[in-house]
Amino acid sequence: MKKFLYIFLFVVPVIFSGCFGYEEVRVVRIKDVTYQDFDIRNRTLKLDIVATVHNPNFFNVKITDANMELRLQERVLGNVTQVEKIDIEGRTEKDYTIRIAIEMKDMLANVMSIYRVFTNDPKNLNLTGTVHVRSFIHSKTYKVDRLSFQ
Repeated sequence: MKKFLYIFLFVVPVIFSGCFGYEEVRVVRIKDVTYQDFDIRNRTLKLDIVATVHNPNFFNVKITDANMELRLQERVLGNVTQVEKIDIEGRTEKDYTIRIAIEMKDMLANVMSIYRVFTNDPKNLNLTGTVHVRSFIHSKTYKVDRLSFQ
């Protein structure tokens, strides 16, 4: 009887997992960017980004990984990696605070560029790369193409 229960608990989710596909979870806009920390030794700048995220799925998803480049117009300032995992509620469009770390390429020049942009107007900054989303046994990687700060 226990064998049947274990097989049932394993097989049923696998069979029905094909019925539930992901609709694309997307960042609608970036509303605010706040400086958190700068680590000279690791050449890392940490920021909190407040972004409006739209999840059209009926289920919650978790953003587990991000690998993007921060660009000022066409110049790459550094690689962006996500610091914390984020749970996105199903069937919502709401604001989430996303903590990221930027590994700077040319630290001195890029820090000055980012400082000038954030003190004036961050609209020239954009993100490109990938974001990995997971829910239960499903996972998917989405391409992010030129997400701009507004």
